[in-house]
Amino acid sequence: KRLISLCVGCGNQIHDQYILRVSPDLEWHAACLKCAECNQYLDETCTCFVRDGKTYCKRDYIRLYGIKCAKCSIGFSKNDFVMRARAKVYHIECFRCVACSR
Repeated sequence: KRLISLCVGCGNQIHDQYILRVSPDLEWHAACLKCAECNQYLDETCTCFVRDGKTYCKRDYIRLYGIKCAKCSIGFSKNDFVMRARAKVYHIECFRCVACSR
């Protein structure tokens, strides 16, 4: 016998034919799974990210938690070349000497 699942979004039991399972232990009604920032519905057409039990669309997750340049604080695109210096990451054009800007 199947256990009754509770929706993380609304707290009610899920009796739907389909349950959206995000992460190993978060289950949702299809109508309740939304981005915690922009409220966009997250379904099979949208990548879903989880952090601290909250779900995010890709755009908001990267904006909030993505790696940003240590100089300009702007995120990186997939085509950017970067320079790593210890724990910091820079755009190539941002990686300059603080004394002479070379």
